[in-house]
Amino acid sequence: MKTGRKIGYAVGDIGISISYFTVGFFFLYYLTDIVGMDPYLAGLAFFVGKLWDGVNDPLMGILCDRTRSRFGRKRVFVLFGAVPFALSFILLWMIPSGAAAWAQFILAVLAMTLYATAYTVVVVPYMALVPVLTEDYDERTQITGLRASLSTFGTILGGSAALLLSSFADELAGLRIITILFGVLSLGCLLVAARSVRGLEQESPSSSVRMDYTWIRYLEILKDRNVLVLMTVKVLGAVATGSLSAALPYFAEHVLGDPGKGTYGLAIYVAVSAVAIPVWNRLSRIFDKRRLLLAGNGLTAVVLLWMGFFLRSDMAGEFYVGCVFLGLAMSSFLLIPYSLVPDLVEVYESRTGLRHESVFFGLWITVHQLGISISGLLLGLALGAFGYDGSAAVQSPETLRAVRIGFGILPGLFFLVTAVVLQGYGISREVYQQARLSLAAGKKSSP
Repeated sequence: MKTGRKIGYAVGDIGISISYFTVGFFFLYYLTDIVGMDPYLAGLAFFVGKLWDGVNDPLMGILCDRTRSRFGRKRVFVLFGAVPFALSFILLWMIPSGAAAWAQFILAVLAMTLYATAYTVVVVPYMALVPVLTEDYDERTQITGLRASLSTFGTILGGSAALLLSSFADELAGLRIITILFGVLSLGCLLVAARSVRGLEQESPSSSVRMDYTWIRYLEILKDRNVLVLMTVKVLGAVATGSLSAALPYFAEHVLGDPGKGTYGLAIYVAVSAVAIPVWNRLSRIFDKRRLLLAGNGLTAVVLLWMGFFLRSDMAGEFYVGCVFLGLAMSSFLLIPYSLVPDLVEVYESRTGLRHESVFFGLWITVHQLGISISGLLLGLALGAFGYDGSAAVQSPETLRAVRIGFGILPGLFFLVTAVVLQGYGISREVYQQARLSLAAGKKSSP
């Protein structure tokens, strides 16, 4: 696969990341502070949309595996789903601020559900393209690395919505201009990706086999202890990262006193975590991954708890230093759990004779979206319980306490619990190597 095509495919992740992180960092804040929704209703709307996102991911995986098209089994969804994806993202930010509360809630739920559907239609096939674009192990790694590198631009852009918004006198009009530009950029990136992979999809020998993935199959797999532990780690971690992301705009504005500080802190965090991932990767070859994640998540929890309890508006420097340590520590969580899923697939196959990559990864995405949906609901409930008023320039001490809990204290505690739960994961390096030997012996003995 030519380098230009690899880069073109990876450009698609910029568009995906822009929309994903704009919604994750800013949508709840937009509903409460710009549209004027009650925090309870805003959190519930976010919960419904993300919950549907989790439900439809495995369904899309099944549809994608069964599709036959002259445009490519997976590429066809990226190509023709790009426009609905961009339009649904723009529609999220068109909820009228002067409408009745019940109308705002219904529109928010409908917009989130539509966006979640369009997001899944594009993103699941896009991510699933890598194995069918090339069979070369190292080339797959290179393509994934390019995607991860380019997605950082989308992450920073998505997190910059609050900073960009400060340059407009009319917040709602400014936000709509920004998100329309983001939507058009996302559309362009996805079309570049679709064009770059034209004609490259390779049919595998098993591509004509009808997939039989059902919800019963998912429930059966969860009976395995290692599967249950790893999926619990994923959902708890998603609650932590989701709460941290959604609470950042509130924390930057009401605790630090400047929305722009949140964007700068995010940029520092993203840059540092990207640099630190290769370090954690090297360490994982020497030390047990479970112990590494315990150390990384422990440091993450300490930093977040310190930020949540002690930061004030005159401590911008300390906040940025905290973002450096957060990037160093949280990069372990961005790497290690993801690296455990392929190991789990092969150990499970060696024990049961069943290989279910699509089921495992579909379940992985499902529980992630479930955790994100729970985080939005919890933050909305906490803000509502402590009397948060999006129209107020100054919040009460009780409300600021809820913001601190959502940004630092709740995620910190969840990261600690996540690392402790992972200690019950039974697949060590030795267990994995034994599974590989068993699978190799089975292949040799088969006719």
